[in-house]
Amino acid sequence: MAKPGLAVPTKIKDSTQFYPYFKDCVGAIDGTHIPAMITGQDSSSYRNRKGQLPQNVLAACNFDLEFTYFLSGWEGSAHDAKVLNDALTRNTNKLIVPEEGTDADERVDDGNNEEEQLHGTQDQQRVLDNKWRATIAENMWTDAMNMES
Repeated sequence: MAKPGLAVPTKIKDSTQFYPYFKDCVGAIDGTHIPAMITGQDSSSYRNRKGQLPQNVLAACNFDLEFTYFLSGWEGSAHDAKVLNDALTRNTNKLIVPEEGTDADERVDDGNNEEEQLHGTQDQQRVLDNKWRATIAENMWTDAMNMES
């Protein structure tokens, strides 16, 4: 997961609802389809699986609900992974993702110790589950980056 530097955003740090779960988060990213008016030969490539003619749009925002990145213009039939890959690899208007630190205390356990997962307090299980989720997310990100290499 990306680290926001030394400071945790105030909206997260001051909230017991968010702090333990989103302390390492730097924002949110999602894709959506926005209706487009396409005519001629290009209309078939914009048609999505629901039969509509939208643009596939990628947007990122920070904790102040401000857009920090926006990429539009992709055909509605384009897969979200393709749009994200384009955002990460383009020369101009590139999506910048903060790099993860390499300190030993930031490394995530792979969660393979089944005995430890089955026994322990609820808090210990919650910590193990969060590590497991972080490992899955990190592996998915690594796999996505390696697909293009």
